[in-house]
Amino acid sequence: MKDTPEMWDLIGAGLAIGGTAVWVLAAAARVGALRALLDLFPRAAWDAVTWALIPALLAAPIVVQGLAVAGLGRRRPAAWLRATAGAAAGAVIALAAIGTALLVGLRALPHEAEGWLVRTGPQALIIGFTGAIVAGWIVALGRVLRVPYAGWAAVPVGAAAIAVAWTRAHHTVIALSYILDRPEANGFFAAVAVGGAVGSAWGARGGRRTRAAGDGH
Repeated sequence: MKDTPEMWDLIGAGLAIGGTAVWVLAAAARVGALRALLDLFPRAAWDAVTWALIPALLAAPIVVQGLAVAGLGRRRPAAWLRATAGAAAGAVIALAAIGTALLVGLRALPHEAEGWLVRTGPQALIIGFTGAIVAGWIVALGRVLRVPYAGWAAVPVGAAAIAVAWTRAHHTVIALSYILDRPEANGFFAAVAVGGAVGSAWGARGGRRTRAAGDGH
């Protein structure tokens, strides 16, 4: 196993970590954990606390993603900020791209095609993202445990895992995906999983290239 992971390894790991972090945040909101946090403060201060709490919670998955990708890439602390900033920038760009594509694309589609997309799109996204997250976790754990060729097995194992889960535990997979039952939650999940992963990997690798160039002088 190479000591320095490839760009695709970092993107895969970032997708798994960022997507899982957003799902955990949504699950915590669903079970009332966020309300429990508010209960720690006087009711009169809830409005002020909410203005600070919500941005902090939304930023948490991005920060976790950036730091984790930098750590998996064996980057020095100086690159952690770059990876986290890259994750944030990537998530924002992806969120804007997703929103624009939906607005423009849905208006341009015929009514029949729009109805078909609304019916089939969510299940296609569940299958794709679940398989990608499983594959990403295999890559990440393979790096941590130093398992040779874990990256090569990630995609086939991820595809096999989602195929088995979809056929044997279909209702469980659907139930887990319903944690992200709002359009804005789905958009944020996709933006962090894809855009944040690419941005954090780019930031981490950019830090390595900068240091390598500096060492060459």
